[in-house]
Amino acid sequence: MKELVILTGYSGAGKSTAAGLLEDLGFFCIDNLPPEVTYQVASLVLPSVDKLAIVIDIRGYMFGNVKKTIADVKERFPFTKVVFLTATKQTLVQRFAHTRRAHPLSKQTTSVMEAIDLEIEMMKDVLEMADIVIDTSQLNPHQLREKLTKLLGSSESKDFTVHIISFGFKYGIPLDADFVFDVRFFPNPFYIPELRPKDGRDKEVKEFLKNIDGVNDYLSQIKSVVSFAISRYSSEGRRELVVAIGCTGGKHRSVYFAEELASQLEKENFKTTIEHRDVALG
Repeated sequence: MKELVILTGYSGAGKSTAAGLLEDLGFFCIDNLPPEVTYQVASLVLPSVDKLAIVIDIRGYMFGNVKKTIADVKERFPFTKVVFLTATKQTLVQRFAHTRRAHPLSKQTTSVMEAIDLEIEMMKDVLEMADIVIDTSQLNPHQLREKLTKLLGSSESKDFTVHIISFGFKYGIPLDADFVFDVRFFPNPFYIPELRPKDGRDKEVKEFLKNIDGVNDYLSQIKSVVSFAISRYSSEGRRELVVAIGCTGGKHRSVYFAEELASQLEKENFKTTIEHRDVALG
């Protein structure tokens, strides 16, 4: 499913921040594009990406009829969503005063307030055709991210990837891990001669470990923590989590737990990848 977002709105309402957040959500963003080439650019880029966001600000209004441009794009790409960022006049004035940046229409007016009024008038037609209008007056970047994620983010189970690493503590903890779980307190198959040459993917090792008291409970707790983290990270716009599970040598217990965790997450439609970092060394 392709997604095309046209991001527009008042100067100072947070388009630059929103564009960065859309990139975090997986969108390929193009900023400050003249409206008359929007359809051509979208036609060229969409075959190569699933999510495209095009930012059009008031400067683009100098190059053509933005309302007609957006209408044409929506007609040819029915999945297009127009996101319009607005804010109160007082908020916009305060933001320009804080950043000390000139309003894009300042050369055509005598004050920031007049420039804001002119911009509101120029953009009223596009505001009326917007699919999503977000008032950023009371929103900080974190809250704006949360709102954009809810409105534009795909379902977390579809888009979120959990990378699971099994490892041996004696070879070092993976530096890129978000969570590290220790399973060394369970009996080690290494000390059973017939299991020593095998690893946590082999049937005999799996049977041995799953029958140990506490293994299933601990696995369930790991999954609960990971699932909770996914929901919170998703609200932040993040789309990947690295989970490391370690035992002494990284061959038996950690491999078993990594495989079982991946299996349970996949049943809930999460994308998972597994790396058994030290299985050949343990």
